Amino acid sequence: MDLKKLQTGLVILLGFFLFLSGCSADLPAKKSGKGQEEPVTITWFVALDSYSKVWNPQKNAADAKIFRETGINLEIKSGSLKDLDALIATDSLPDLITMESRTVERFLLENSGMAEPLEPLFEKYAPDVNIPDSMKEWYRNEDGNWYSIASYYYGAERVNPEFGGYQVTHNNNYVRKDLLEQIGMSMEELNTKKGVLEALRAAKKLTYKNQEIIPFSGWWTQNIAEQFGMQTEDEKGKYLSKYRQPEWLEALQFGNQMYREGLMLPEEFTESLGQRKKQIQSGRIFLCSGYSSVQDAQDILHSNDRNAQMVYAGHIQGDESNRPNLKSVPSEGWTATLVSAETVHKREIARFISYMTQEEATLDAAPTIGTDTYDIVNGHYVIRDSVKQEFRENYEKAAQKYYLNIEFFVDWTIVQKYQPVSERTEANEEYNNFVIYDSKAVDAAEDVNTDSPMQEIKEDIESFYNNAEIEILTSNSLENCTKKYYETIARMEEMGLEEWEAYEMRQYYEAKKKLGTVKE
Repeated sequence: MDLKKLQTGLVILLGFFLFLSGCSADLPAKKSGKGQEEPVTITWFVALDSYSKVWNPQKNAADAKIFRETGINLEIKSGSLKDLDALIATDSLPDLITMESRTVERFLLENSGMAEPLEPLFEKYAPDVNIPDSMKEWYRNEDGNWYSIASYYYGAERVNPEFGGYQVTHNNNYVRKDLLEQIGMSMEELNTKKGVLEALRAAKKLTYKNQEIIPFSGWWTQNIAEQFGMQTEDEKGKYLSKYRQPEWLEALQFGNQMYREGLMLPEEFTESLGQRKKQIQSGRIFLCSGYSSVQDAQDILHSNDRNAQMVYAGHIQGDESNRPNLKSVPSEGWTATLVSAETVHKREIARFISYMTQEEATLDAAPTIGTDTYDIVNGHYVIRDSVKQEFRENYEKAAQKYYLNIEFFVDWTIVQKYQPVSERTEANEEYNNFVIYDSKAVDAAEDVNTDSPMQEIKEDIESFYNNAEIEILTSNSLENCTKKYYETIARMEEMGLEEWEAYEMRQYYEAKKKLGTVKE
């Protein structure tokens, strides 16, 4: 990235002053736990617009425990990437910086000397830091250093039966169980295209609280193509472009049939995720694809009507009845946290991160668990009945008391290790009918550096395809749907599709080499 682009006058200064003027919670004046060292305040900027955190050890059990155990106070500000750009351009970085892992700003910090190399830091001050070696290698910079700590990273050394971690996917379907029973159909019938179409046609005739039911929502072509068994590589390990796979076309044809029969509505292509969640909350959607659409909405629906349940409904098999091949959640992680090279608190930060990466602190920081909320029984966490009661009586108050709301060092495989058996999804029989593949190499294949000449080609092709796909899905016949698909591919080839695919193949191969999974 060109630093000159970051130096944008008033925007920079405004972002900088907003950061400096952010409010701080009352901070404890003295450490009350191990030792009597004076407490240290670490400053932290989180480049996520929707994030907020008020540090309050007096009222929050998680904050209090961290302060008690480490002597650290946190002064956390949040904002946009533009705000972070301002801090970079004015050389005003805080001690810690967090952003989504694939942002340009992360690479800028690593490549400009603004980030602290982590291996020497931990070797000197916190050799017991609990971070998998594979993360260090995946995030290792070309200069040989490791700078970034990822949250929600899935490493091979922890994704195995011995440790207890496992890959998960958000590519699942969910159905209104009560309405499925009303139309007299079974869950098993939702695992075929024929059964799904029959169920959607029946659901189309239903109403719920005087609202017409929306038969299907949550369309994403890649999800359906993967449910039909689309592969990411051939038998020799060579990367396969998704747009050319037979399951991709089959998915488009299936979606087109749903659209032509009125089982998928026109607003499917314009509504936001938030709007879809509200439709689920109100009880209007019968069948929905994608966990992100239902994760909170299904609970709200059920709390408003104890008979209304949106439950897991498995996957749809394609014409070849191949096993669904589903992409994992981003296994390289969600956010990346870096240490400023200019911080004067290197020792304290190293020890703080070491504490936060230990297994107990990971459970404390994990959403839905919290601090002082559980006991470890036979190797699994068990939420205390008294805590459950507090959440039932006043969820918001209990969350403010127990939840840390700092997930930036959470390793979910540690949480999985301690999960009760009933919550371990791979232990449930219905989760054994598909394959989940590690997303790292595919995500790397599709990622293009902003300074690469391939970036413009990729953006142009993706923009064209996204518009063309709507026309394909809304075609007035199967024949026109298929014809438009092939016309779209032909136009993409004229725009440089083959060049982009060659780039993806190289990226995929390099990522697999890094992971040690190349087929020789």
